[in-house]
Parts: sequence; structure tokens; C-alpha cells
Amino acid sequence: MTQPAAAALPRRALRGLWRHPLLAPLNDAEAWGRLARAVNPVWSFTQTRARVLRTVDEAPGVLSLWLQPNARFAGFRAGQHVLLELDVAGVRQARCFSFSQAPRADGQLRLTIKRQTAGAVSVAVHALQPGDIVGLGAAQGTFAPQGDGPLLLLAAGSGITPMMALLQTLATEDARRDVVLVHAARAPADRIFAAELQALARTWPTLRLHWHLSQTDGRLDDATIARLVPDWAARETLLCGPDDFMRRIEAMHAQAGSGARLHRESFGRRAAPIDPQAAEHAIAFATSGTRFAARAGQSLLEAAEAAGLAPRFGCRRGICRTCQCRKRSGSVVNLLTGETSGPGEELIQLCIAAPLGAVELAL
Repeated sequence: MTQPAAAALPRRALRGLWRHPLLAPLNDAEAWGRLARAVNPVWSFTQTRARVLRTVDEAPGVLSLWLQPNARFAGFRAGQHVLLELDVAGVRQARCFSFSQAPRADGQLRLTIKRQTAGAVSVAVHALQPGDIVGLGAAQGTFAPQGDGPLLLLAAGSGITPMMALLQTLATEDARRDVVLVHAARAPADRIFAAELQALARTWPTLRLHWHLSQTDGRLDDATIARLVPDWAARETLLCGPDDFMRRIEAMHAQAGSGARLHRESFGRRAAPIDPQAAEHAIAFATSGTRFAARAGQSLLEAAEAAGLAPRFGCRRGICRTCQCRKRSGSVVNLLTGETSGPGEELIQLCIAAPLGAVELAL
């Protein structure tokens, strides 16, 4: 017998021993995960989890979560967003939020979230306390400047959150760049990160800040932007805010022929409108590129199967969560509770979710 063959025998024997039924508990990843969480709730062999370190009130109804993720979190770039998961009334819910702080050496993350009265997740976020544990997805998105010329950032309300992280990164990497930020808020107290931005501008001579207060200045319109930033059409522009605000800016750029210089961040919020009268709705599996139609009132699982697809499922009654997946955009109704989802990213169960319009799934 050759030496390599002889050396392989112990390895094969060990692999066989490891698969022995008596050692099966040692192969149970979930059991090890429960043991790890019993020692430290943020530990996990399979899940990205994070501990809430502190919360900061940024403006009326706006809260920043400072998080310390476990070692499974792979990092992020300024301008990206992440799926935040937490339990709401005993049900695992998830929504996407932008990172509002540039990457830090200590690994701490900041998510800044506006409370929505009808938003179960944002309400639950505002109730979190230091020491609570949340789940995180992988960082996603490509919202960032593409060139190195003059830059315009247009934000309204909480649309300032990804801009803050981008500005912090630019201040470190390209502090000589000509940058203008226009932030629309309702009143002075609603200016999220006002003190941070002013401090940044004091050390960054080529950064100009303009706050537009709708309570006294009216709506931020084309004429106001042109007055504040006369060369706006020649600048690369990053845009984030409510849908009506973004549509106005998009139309402004389209009319000026500068749409190619406009980049938007909405991470899936801008789905097709709900149409309860439609006979069927367009469904897209973003990962595979598959598209099919679902009848009104038909579960997404049944529609996928009728189209010849085979997504994972278990109980088909909304109990086991085997069919749970991430909805990237579109609204659905829970067939058990009648609850309507938001239009953005969240976790849903295919077997009990029926579309209310066009839906895109991460499958």
C-alpha cells in the first residue's frame, strides 16, 4: 500500500465515525445554535444577529439604532441597506433600512428609522432597548456616486439616512470634491443629523448644505432647486425620499435630458400600485429571472406551482415557514389575517400571501 493511500485510511475512518447514529446530535447545527445562544444571545453558527447597544432620538419620530453584529456579518459599503429582522407579536418580520453611518473600525452599525403609525416593524423598532437582539440580512444596494465630478445630493425626510453615510465616506476619501446637499424637511426640528452635517461642513470647505423647510418655504420644486444649485443638470445627482418627491425630481431631470446622471435609492419601495380589481398580477423571481402571473386571491405558492415552478414548501398553512422568502417589492395580502403588507422588502410566506399588484420575489 502506498504512503498516501495509507494516510487516507484514518481520514475515511473518521468521516465514517462522524456519521455514526450515536454522534448524530453533534451534526445538528440548530442544536449547536441553541447552545450558543444560551451562552450569548448574539452568537450563531448560521444566522447574522446583532445586539442593540443604544438608541438615539434624532428628530420627532426618528430613532437611530446602534448595533453590534456577530462575526457572520460580512460588512457593507456606504449607500447600502440591510434587511432588519425582529419579532412582532410573536411573528418574525423584516424590513429594509439604510445604513446611516459609514463603516467603522469597531464594526458598529447605525440604522436610522422613522416611526410609521401603520408600520408594525417601525413601531417595534422604536420599542427596542439596549441588550435586545435582532437579525440582519446581507448588505445590499449600489447607491453611490459613479464618477468623481461635482455631486448633488437631494434628500427629503428620512431620505437623508444613506446620504449621511455617503458624506462621511466622501469626507475621508475625497474631501476636495465639490458636493452640494439639499435636504427637505418639514420644520427645523425635523432636520435629521443637522448637528452632524454642520460639523462635517465646518471641516469640508467644498461641501455646501441647504435645508429647505416646507412649513415656511413651501414644497421643494424645480425653481427652488435651480436657484439653490444653478448647475444642477450638469452634476451627478443622488436622490432619496418619498415617492412623490422622487417622481418630481425624475421628471425634472428627464425634461432637462440629464436622467443618465441621476441615481435613486428606494430599495424596492416603488412597486406597481395596488389594483384589487385586476384579474391577475405579474410575479417575478428576481434571482432566476422567471416571470409568471398569479390570479387575484391566489397564493403565490399555488401560482408558482401552476407555472411549473417548484419553490420549497411544508405545511401549506402558514405554520412551518418552509416557504418563507424575501419580497423585494410589491404588496401582498395575508390570506389568514387579511393584513396588507407594505410595498418594500420584507419576509413573507408564499403559501398564505396573495398579490395585490406586481410583486418581485428574491427567488
